[in-house]
Amino acid sequence: MKLEIIIFLITVFVLANTYFEGKLINKLKQYEKYYKMALFAFIGLCVYLFIKKNPGNYKELVTHANSYIKYLPIDRNTASFITPIIDLTSKSITNELNNNYNFSSSVNNQQSQNLLTSINNNQNYLSKQQQKILSSGNISTKRSVSETKKKYVAASQNWHCKHCNKQLPAWFEVDHVKKLEYGGSNNIDNLEALCRDCHGKKTAFENL
Repeated sequence: MKLEIIIFLITVFVLANTYFEGKLINKLKQYEKYYKMALFAFIGLCVYLFIKKNPGNYKELVTHANSYIKYLPIDRNTASFITPIIDLTSKSITNELNNNYNFSSSVNNQQSQNLLTSINNNQNYLSKQQQKILSSGNISTKRSVSETKKKYVAASQNWHCKHCNKQLPAWFEVDHVKKLEYGGSNNIDNLEALCRDCHGKKTAFENL
């Protein structure tokens, strides 16, 4: 529908409501609860379809659900009833993610430390995989970095953020020290593992 038609319909409605001294608005308000019911049904259907289509992303949706509640047309009592349930679910999911991350990071950390030790002690006897990790990305115009290289960079920093030195979360980012457009590469020497906050700050400052 064109914008002109929408503006025209809104104008006609406002004029008609003014002519009938606000009776149209009052009439519509009588069915307010049905509008809300239809809206909630639509939101529920959208969430169901989203989870069915993207089952791997439902945890992130639930984790951020509280920030969406304040935009819904619901009363305080309903919001106060729903919020604790979502909080409990979010904490459970967060703990599950952290536990999985701590387990996997400890394994990956040990493997990566073994790889680093091997490199430092015996540069001439690197495996093909190690040589590929170290040499790949010297000349590249693509920003994408493999998961193996991301874990290697994080492990070389002992799974701590390069900027704030805090423990890296499971959703850490790997960024270029020198941007590709300024002559940087995807080599591990030009990569650093950052937490989401530090990565966001760095990106914001770079775009100023």
